Amino acid sequence: MKKYECAVIFAPTVGSDVLESSTKKYAEVITSRGGTLDELDEWGKRTLAYEINYHREGFYYFYRFQGSNEILGELNRQLRIDENVLRHMIVRDDPRAQAAKKVADDRARAAEPRPAEAEEGE
Repeated sequence: MKKYECAVIFAPTVGSDVLESSTKKYAEVITSRGGTLDELDEWGKRTLAYEINYHREGFYYFYRFQGSNEILGELNRQLRIDENVLRHMIVRDDPRAQAAKKVADDRARAAEPRPAEAEEGE
């Protein structure tokens, strides 16, 4: 199975109960067709770079999952017809980008100053 990431922007007028049910619905689309949901990341309400359907803000959610093309087709179909979704995008997760991010994180961690160790015997 291939790894994918799906970004979804919901309209700011959507209530918290609708957001919760929608996020569960799309997670169910992934898992019901044999995929595995690795992570669901909620960024909350953010300002959009440009206005979409007269909205200046939106609720951002990111799904990281593994699955087949069947999942992509059904997820795309359901996201397109949902009136609460302003935009969505599904991309294949590049393992080289993940490896590069890990190396960058390791380098940043190594460059951080370490706390001075307490001297023994005092």
